Amino acid sequence: MKPLPLTPYRVIPAPEDNGAVFASRLIIFVGLCAILYFGRDIFIPIVLAILLAVLLAPAVRGLQRLRVPRAIGVLVAVTLTVVLLAGTAFLVVRTMTNLAANLPSYEANLREKARSLKFATAGGGTIEKAAEMLKDLQKEMEQPAASTPNSRPEAVPIPVEIRDTTYGPLQPIVNMAGVVAHPLVQLSIVILMLIFILFNREDLRNRLIRLAGTDDIHRTTLALDEAGSRLSRLFLGQFVINLSTGVFIGGALFLLGIPGALLWGLLTVVLRFIPFIGTIMGSVFPIIIALAVGDGWILPLAVAATVLGAELIAGQVLEPIFLGRMTGVSSTAIIVAAAFWTMLWGPVGLILATPITVGMLVVGRHIEALKFLDIMLGTETVLSPDHAFYQRMLAGDLVEAVDSAADFNTAAELQTYLETVAVPALYMAQADLARGSLTKDKASEVATTFSDALEDIWTDAGVAAVETDDPPIIIVAQHGVLNFAAAIAFSALLRLKGIPHRMLPQDAVSPDRFPDIDPSGLKYLCIISLREPSQGQMKYVSRRIASHAGTARLLNVAWSATAERSDVVNAHSAIGLLALAAVRTDEMAAA
Repeated sequence: MKPLPLTPYRVIPAPEDNGAVFASRLIIFVGLCAILYFGRDIFIPIVLAILLAVLLAPAVRGLQRLRVPRAIGVLVAVTLTVVLLAGTAFLVVRTMTNLAANLPSYEANLREKARSLKFATAGGGTIEKAAEMLKDLQKEMEQPAASTPNSRPEAVPIPVEIRDTTYGPLQPIVNMAGVVAHPLVQLSIVILMLIFILFNREDLRNRLIRLAGTDDIHRTTLALDEAGSRLSRLFLGQFVINLSTGVFIGGALFLLGIPGALLWGLLTVVLRFIPFIGTIMGSVFPIIIALAVGDGWILPLAVAATVLGAELIAGQVLEPIFLGRMTGVSSTAIIVAAAFWTMLWGPVGLILATPITVGMLVVGRHIEALKFLDIMLGTETVLSPDHAFYQRMLAGDLVEAVDSAADFNTAAELQTYLETVAVPALYMAQADLARGSLTKDKASEVATTFSDALEDIWTDAGVAAVETDDPPIIIVAQHGVLNFAAAIAFSALLRLKGIPHRMLPQDAVSPDRFPDIDPSGLKYLCIISLREPSQGQMKYVSRRIASHAGTARLLNVAWSATAERSDVVNAHSAIGLLALAAVRTDEMAAA
């Protein structure tokens, strides 16, 4: 068996450097947040243009394959996008205007439903009487005090209104222009940058690669290709799901006779691109309209069931299945990113949160210095099984430590579990103990959790100890709680092989602590350690227990033993010797 190495995830810096490193990173983070916040008028159009360019690039490439010149292909793609967005906005505004014009006719319906709901929830009139009493008291307090004969009437101030007459009758137009000027300027910048990026995408890609460095062009190319592919698949998948949901809701609302059914279906398609809030907004409006137009409660309930059912299926079934693998971003990271970018960039940041997070994930996956982004944002397992098992032992979580072996059922799989998960976790504990980050008391707790976990795992797997009154093999651990845990692991390995043995207590090698044993049938007395003991340790323990072994052979076993030490054998080699001794003992007993 090869020695089991301890592979740390990172080199721990010197303690005196931790404060300076943390302070410098915090300053950099705060500086970046300030730049993003105060420069949002610059960065938002750039990010929007980049995302639109990622979406439209496949269409432009498709037109070029059809022998369409790039300039014409770019202009066609951008023009169709602008027309589509303008048409959608026009349809939404027009339908909303028609609905607003009809809302007064729905007022009586809404009042009747509110009145019936109030009667249905009335609790004996107590709450209503209290509300009326408070209303009367409020009216009484708001009435002006009665004037006395000697009192003089207070002078009523004359309201003064200041009007800006700089532009004369054109003032309303100027005010409106001031409101829409900023969005129009931002939209114009996005369109111009989009055209520029689509015209020069290869040149921009090459400049980005050169900026990242030519030492590892392969990794940079992979990062760019993966980012573009993920974002394209994300938007395409999201658009297909949103379109299907919108078509279903719009068609269902049309069949139910809801005014503006096309609008609500279209809004569902658009609003579902906004994480979390968009789904709620797209669901509330149709239900409110159903309450306004329906005479009873059947229509609103039917609309609510239709809309909420479609949203649940889309959000809880379709998106996790089809979009979860495309993004590779954890749900927690998406929520945190949505809150972060909304705080920096407002509603636009909420829309851009998921694409930006996907891009950051890809960058962190391919750039070693930004690996923390992949760890923080990704969905892949970040702790290997041995590290996770050790972390659960440190936390004293026996339940999750036992669950770590749920996929290991057969004897061969359990042996693999010992060699790849359980024992390497002990190596980590020993390394922490050696450098002082793990106290002796905590190491004792780790060893106890380790022992209980192995016992539960082996019991659940149906691996029982081979009972015998005179076992041919006795196991004793070297000094130290972690060596005792290693002896427990070796005992578990013997149980898998069906080899009868006996394990002595932890303090058996201490002075005057070795228990009385009958050495007549004893073949091997195994001294177990986690790592190879020194020559001095071996001689000290051997002298102490040699008088109790009789004619039995002392066998020094270490889980990490190598061929360089002939006086120590590793666990795998020791199993063969002990299995042979157990077979001979059985043959002698049968004879």
